Amino acid sequence: MVNKRWERAMDEGRLGLLERRVEGLALRLDALEADVQPPPAAAPYAPRAQAPVSYPQPQGEPYPQPHPYQQPARAERAGAFDRTPRHTGAGSVPTLPRLSKPSAASLEDLLGGRVLAWVGGAAVLLGIVFLLAIAVSNGWIGEGARTLLAGVFCTGLLALGVWLHERKSRVEAALAAVATGVAGLLVTVTVASQVYELLATPVAVGLALAVGAVGTALAVRWDSKLIGSLGLIGGLLAPVLGDAHADVGSMSILIVAGAAAVGVLLWRRWEWLSVGVFAVTVPQWGAWLVDSPAPLPVVVVLSAFGLLGLGASVGYELRVPTARLRPSSFLLLSLNALVIGLAGWFALAGNGHETLGKVWLLGLALCHLAIGLAGGRTDRISHELGLLCLAVGVLCADVAFALIADGLVLSAGFAAGSVAFAVLLRKAREKQDTGAAGAALGLHVALALSTTLAGEASPKLLVEDGFAGFTALAAVVALAAACFASGRIAADGRPELGAALDSLGLVAVAFLTALALDGAVLVGALCLQAVALARVAHRTHDPVALFGAPAFLMLALGHVLAFEAPPGALVDGLEDPLPAALALAAVSAAALACGWLLGPRLAHAKAVLTVTGAVGLLFGMSALLVTPFQPGGDVPEADLLDLGVRQQGQVLLSALWATVGFVGVVIGLRRGSRPIRVAALSLLLVTVAKVFLYDLSTLTSVYRVVSFVALGLLLLLAAFVWQRMRPPAMPDLRDAPSGVR
Repeated sequence: MVNKRWERAMDEGRLGLLERRVEGLALRLDALEADVQPPPAAAPYAPRAQAPVSYPQPQGEPYPQPHPYQQPARAERAGAFDRTPRHTGAGSVPTLPRLSKPSAASLEDLLGGRVLAWVGGAAVLLGIVFLLAIAVSNGWIGEGARTLLAGVFCTGLLALGVWLHERKSRVEAALAAVATGVAGLLVTVTVASQVYELLATPVAVGLALAVGAVGTALAVRWDSKLIGSLGLIGGLLAPVLGDAHADVGSMSILIVAGAAAVGVLLWRRWEWLSVGVFAVTVPQWGAWLVDSPAPLPVVVVLSAFGLLGLGASVGYELRVPTARLRPSSFLLLSLNALVIGLAGWFALAGNGHETLGKVWLLGLALCHLAIGLAGGRTDRISHELGLLCLAVGVLCADVAFALIADGLVLSAGFAAGSVAFAVLLRKAREKQDTGAAGAALGLHVALALSTTLAGEASPKLLVEDGFAGFTALAAVVALAAACFASGRIAADGRPELGAALDSLGLVAVAFLTALALDGAVLVGALCLQAVALARVAHRTHDPVALFGAPAFLMLALGHVLAFEAPPGALVDGLEDPLPAALALAAVSAAALACGWLLGPRLAHAKAVLTVTGAVGLLFGMSALLVTPFQPGGDVPEADLLDLGVRQQGQVLLSALWATVGFVGVVIGLRRGSRPIRVAALSLLLVTVAKVFLYDLSTLTSVYRVVSFVALGLLLLLAAFVWQRMRPPAMPDLRDAPSGVR
């Protein structure tokens, strides 16, 4: 009785909904007809008047007259429709009423219609499992009877769900019953084959496949993802549920089931279930690879599963094309390439087939590259998916190339790849293409740099004696050339990228120079490069050259102060005077040249570089002056505060500095150059500090007298010249009386 009342209520509700919709269509039609004005009709034909003809009236009750149509009250239809057309002006289209949205399902309907059904199905499934467990522990019935009872019950539950869904109504209880039946049958097959060992492996696998096929067929018919997931996953788990040994036969069954599952997923457009199919199949063929099968089965099986994963991701894009890449396709395509590539390499190379493993990775790269290139010729594959395929193909190709090549070939190959991607970046027009090409360019530059430094051209060669070798130099040359070429190609509209690549190229050039040369020759080469960069910056205003010239000059100066002429040479002298003098002269000349070239482009560059050159010349002269006044081979080395025979050299050094400072003051006063005057006064102050702090504590009485007297005379003379040649500042005439002005 309850079911009949419930069905009657459902029918009445559907009829009421149908009546309301028909009434709404009638109101809309009335509104359209009222808005259309009929054309003026011609004058009707007026026949001649004739005498009326009388007819006999029938006896009995008159014919019933039809009732006139009455509009329903506005209050009755206010909640659903409004038939009054709204006009906005002459000739305007009326705004038609819209149907109201149906109200969302309440919490009561959700709990009563869906939650109870699925909770009941889960309870039944757990009951079946508990029944089998209790029967096993208590020994109530035999193993065959238990399995048969569970299978019959689950089959009946499955049939009941199908009958309810097809004959009565599509309710959640029917879906829950079918899902419970499918899951229960899969559990029954598993227990019968693995626990009771009642079913042979082929029979168990066949039954599991059959149950999965039935579930999949019902899911396709009813468009139910939940039933489809049970059927598809159950079919793919058939070898595991049937306790089948992982061999070529079970892999064949898994491939067929996977192909069917992918076909169903593409047909019904169940995109996220493809990730589940991938997650179920990978552990099964992974366990098969552990047994170290032969190379040919490995290649065939992995190729089949790789094509299934690739087809599931790319095929869905062909089936349902979109402008943006779906997350499911991105995840599946990336995971498929990663897992298949790694599994193939370790399965082949780990068993002694390293060459075949490299070919496997190369083939995987070519496959993805082909799909990515083909995607650019069709509109059915999204542009983002094509870029993803190209990216995966490039990564696989890089890995394969790194395994195949070595040394100079590897570094040069990655460098050439960076130039190729710079060309693609220049030709890219869309934002996505630009980002992908830029990322690939940066990746290959980083690969070229890392392989160069980690291979032949190791930084350890800078501190080792001997020639670096042709291979190391060629690798650095390839890196520098690739950076400069990529910077020139990709700099169009991207000045920051071009500057970064040019800077890296200059670093490579400096590293190459340090590897190839040594000593004063290295300093001279760095100075020439600094002057060349300053010349480029002077003519082209290039920012990289503008800051690269001082950087190369600082490298040369640092090398001189570290090796050829360290600061201790002012006390100990120069070990090898000629190379040190040449190196200091080269640095000073380069500093003066760079100051003259960069002065108009870089603030304070001329003053700083000119001072650097002058200080370099003075330092070289000082070191050369002190060098002859060193103890001989039979004299023990003196400490800094125990000079011995070095006293004469220190006195001459103080005199040299004071003389240069005095000459600088005179030149600065005659030319009216404030920087020269400031530099000369600074040198005089340094000389005073040296005499009072160093010479006073280390020199003997005679040399001390000579040092102080010479310095004092030069300082007095400098003060006299300053006061004579430096006119006093003019007074402010604004403060003077008007008559004086």
